[in-house]
Amino acid sequence: MRSIKITLLLFVLESNFCSIYADLNQWPGFRGNGNSRTDIKKLPENWNEQKGVLWKVNLSGFGQSSPVIWNKNVYVTSTGGKNKEFLYLDSYDLNSGKKNWSKTLKATEKVKEVTNMISQGAPSPVVGPDGVYIFFESGDLVAFDHDGEKRWSRQLTKEFGQFKGGHGIGSSLVNVPKGLVLLVDHDGPSYLLYINREDGKTVWRKSRDPRVSWTTPLYVNYDNEEKIVISSNGLVDCYRLEDGERVWWFDDIQRNTVASPSTNGKLIVVGSSYPKQSLAISLGGKGNINETHLKWRADSVTCSFASPLIDGDRVFFINRSGTLQAQSIVDGSQHWEYKLPDGCWASPLAAEDKIYIFCKNGKSLLIKTSDKGPKVLAENEISVKEDDKVYGYGVAENKFVFRTGREIICVGN
Repeated sequence: MRSIKITLLLFVLESNFCSIYADLNQWPGFRGNGNSRTDIKKLPENWNEQKGVLWKVNLSGFGQSSPVIWNKNVYVTSTGGKNKEFLYLDSYDLNSGKKNWSKTLKATEKVKEVTNMISQGAPSPVVGPDGVYIFFESGDLVAFDHDGEKRWSRQLTKEFGQFKGGHGIGSSLVNVPKGLVLLVDHDGPSYLLYINREDGKTVWRKSRDPRVSWTTPLYVNYDNEEKIVISSNGLVDCYRLEDGERVWWFDDIQRNTVASPSTNGKLIVVGSSYPKQSLAISLGGKGNINETHLKWRADSVTCSFASPLIDGDRVFFINRSGTLQAQSIVDGSQHWEYKLPDGCWASPLAAEDKIYIFCKNGKSLLIKTSDKGPKVLAENEISVKEDDKVYGYGVAENKFVFRTGREIICVGN
């Protein structure tokens, strides 16, 4: 009887932080459901340029966002022009790569120059039953239905002020049951925004201190209450979704500026580019939790572009040089580390009892892990141009959809 109760408890904990769109055939947003996990059973395991690449298409512009998938449609954003004055949304058929439609928008705000150090179409869209929702560094937030008809649009820089800072905005939209959540942290007045999905109107907006980062918030349902957890440049804090009130905060951390937080339903794991700053926080706190809810700090871990991945009793970090670091979820101690073929912008993916790692040079590993180290089950590769990289991916049954700056590439069985 006791084992049955424990099993039921674990099921509830797992269910509480799953996305509202947990359907097997969907990949609705950045990192899928926000934790880089999938329940899809049939995934490709072997591919290369000669075998396994189903289709490859050029995008309308250049971008760094991840593709999203709804039913048989793939959606991806990009920008174009010398000053990112054009914004693109392309829709493709998942099975054939045929373009369904493409939309071009004029950016509300234009940058003075485009360089490799400024985000370019970085925020990933989200998708749901009613359509696709896109956001750009220009402040343009737009909703389309699945046929490409515009439903509503907003110009956030005109409403709340221009974005300030030298590297642009990178935070992606987040799906929540009745709307969308968007974090805008920058050198100017920052804010967290909760938006009604149906008409695009603001449900609530909470002001934040200027704080430059490119992380995406995490939606969690803990203790029967929906919350939004943010990791952002010297601060981890939690807001109640119902009214936007801040529930708790943790500010004993540095350089958590790029990797987004992850959860297993009990802990929030945060990655930082500084040593001894990647850590785990127990959920359930109130107010300042610096002294009460820190679970552990990892001594030797650093985290670059890829977000931490929690899988069972281990949490995985990838540092800037491309080393996979496996830490104990219990105390943060290191189980092992493994040198990858290259660094990663895309976050690792957990699928069944395996982990996929997608390096920026197009090489991928499929591994099975243990306390002793990884067992490499497959090494795969797609062709990536010398001046480009793999920025993100989408997941569907029998398929992965990879995104480089100017292409999307579908591999499959």
